[in-house]
Amino acid sequence: MTAPRRGPRRMGATALWGIVLGLAVSVAPAPAAMAELGYAPAECSVEVPDEHAGRVSCGILTVPEGRGGPGDPARELQLPVITVKSTAEAPAGDPLVFPTSGGPGAGSISALWYFLDHARWATDERDVIIVEQRGDGDAEPTLDCPELDTGAVAQDGRLPTGPEADEQRATLLAECRERLVADGLDLAAYTSAASVADLADLRAGLGYQQWNLYGVSYGSRLAMTAMRDRPDGLRAVVLDGVYPPNVNRFELMPAALRGSIDWLLAACARDADCGERYPDLEAALDRVLERTSREPITVTVRHPSTGGPLEVEIADDDIMRGLFDAFYDAGTVRMLPFIIDRLDQGDDAVVLPLAQRLVDSRDVLSEGLYLSIECAEEVPFNDPALIEEATSADPLLSHFADFGPIADDCAVWNVPASAAAENQPVASAVPTLITSGQFDPVTPSAWSELAAVGLTTAYRHEFPGMGHGAVWGNWYEPCAASVAAAFLRDPAVAPDTSCIDDAEPIDFLSATDIHPTTAIYRLDADVFRTSNPWQLGIAGVTVIGLVLTLLYAVGYGIARLVRRRHGEAPDGAVLTAGLAAGANLGFVGALALIVLRTEPLLLGFGLPAGAWPIVLLPLVGIAFTVMLCALLVRAAVTREGAVGHVVALWVAAAVLVVFAVWVLARGLVVL
Repeated sequence: MTAPRRGPRRMGATALWGIVLGLAVSVAPAPAAMAELGYAPAECSVEVPDEHAGRVSCGILTVPEGRGGPGDPARELQLPVITVKSTAEAPAGDPLVFPTSGGPGAGSISALWYFLDHARWATDERDVIIVEQRGDGDAEPTLDCPELDTGAVAQDGRLPTGPEADEQRATLLAECRERLVADGLDLAAYTSAASVADLADLRAGLGYQQWNLYGVSYGSRLAMTAMRDRPDGLRAVVLDGVYPPNVNRFELMPAALRGSIDWLLAACARDADCGERYPDLEAALDRVLERTSREPITVTVRHPSTGGPLEVEIADDDIMRGLFDAFYDAGTVRMLPFIIDRLDQGDDAVVLPLAQRLVDSRDVLSEGLYLSIECAEEVPFNDPALIEEATSADPLLSHFADFGPIADDCAVWNVPASAAAENQPVASAVPTLITSGQFDPVTPSAWSELAAVGLTTAYRHEFPGMGHGAVWGNWYEPCAASVAAAFLRDPAVAPDTSCIDDAEPIDFLSATDIHPTTAIYRLDADVFRTSNPWQLGIAGVTVIGLVLTLLYAVGYGIARLVRRRHGEAPDGAVLTAGLAAGANLGFVGALALIVLRTEPLLLGFGLPAGAWPIVLLPLVGIAFTVMLCALLVRAAVTREGAVGHVVALWVAAAVLVVFAVWVLARGLVVL
């Protein structure tokens, strides 16, 4: 489980649009042999935007791999640490610590953007300390498995599927394990308990008497482990989308997903437009799953490493995984009825953004850390028979494959099961805020009650219209974040939650709002996000050419009006060129205006429904381009027009033709 993707960005843009961080010096940590145990300042090994450089300081926490149990105590691990200074003149003396984005294996250093740009609920009053978990992607050593990255798995421009993919994964995962073991790593030493001991060392190294923990997704389980094993110095804990040890995750996951689906069906039915447009959404989803189980959808996405084309098959279990992931993000949920309906109508192109998201997410986790923790602390406590019973009893859930793949992975990873304490409730007197999203499919609200069983001071709240990580998603709805800020201000007092009552019903986007097309999404993905020089060059040069053509036509017209003649052009050719350039520039301007004023999520699947008339502009431009070419051919035959004008018009015609071909190739004429 990972923290939800960045709202306006990671769907990015879930979630579809990228934000590039600024530049900073990158320095590798010192070799383990030269390190001393404890914390030491160091230069940042990640990029820090220039405007935030004064707020960010970095260091390295060096810890032993073995802590009285598995692992070699002589082997030293180096964990990057980032401190984000508060914007307050006199910040509180107890910082907020962020130990992981989730997963396990999703990293924490990679979440620096969030605490710089979105976490004012925390940074307005206290510093934030971000520490990379042992074994995660930016730690040294890391349990990441590059053997499983898309670049290593893809063959001949396609991702393997079915039994071929299963066999390949088992082979590559075994290769990763063998490599790590050959390097001397003990895979059983990378546990939640060991990571909590690392946090205790960090607090001692930084000299804090007290601090607070913020755990989102799996991070909440890590925080609860700290409450159980290392409560000293814990002032307060925020559990955002709680994953408590006493939950048998894989047994309960089918019911959690079914609950999210039921919420979607009921919420759509209550929404006047959604209910009218999609009166039987469950039947539509069932038809989509049955069809894709027989005939998977083949789409071409962008390779996350090379930027080249990558062919992907989307079968029924992929559709369910995409649906599961979509429930993480409150914005994406608004699109789900529209997406399901389009798929039911055979518009398979609508899965392109979700397919890209599935591919991009393949390389996010540190797979080895995920397996070292889940295969020891969670999988052994789940009963496969109960999981099979839960999934087979529901026609929709029968398409959801969640436990089988990880059980196969655990057989390869082969770490011993943890003690029974890892499956027991946590007892603690540390004040705790537990926040849940209303339609969270991975840490549902029901789990907050299980988490609170042994907590003497716990405030539990569900936030309407929110998915996974209600506090984390504060750019979409700030209510949960404001509650977290109030709680951290005084953990002994129940925070004000009146904003929950003010929550608006979710506003679904339907065919009334969207003109379906993936052209804009593909334009952004293939041209702008990858900065493809050929595509950018064609677009830039032709737009400049169109502007010059229009200026030439206007200048020629003015010269004719004032009776200044510098040679005659072929009859009607200049006017035709000007009209063609004007229509095309009008299209570019209208499209740019619509993109700037439309929410990025909608643009991933189409344009505002009322925007379709702009398709007439490039058609007009193409018609005038054909007319211009015909006039120039006639002029060549009849030797009509001055040479200078004829040459200028042929150049304009070439620009117009190239632009027309580019627009057609990008699918922008069939919006």
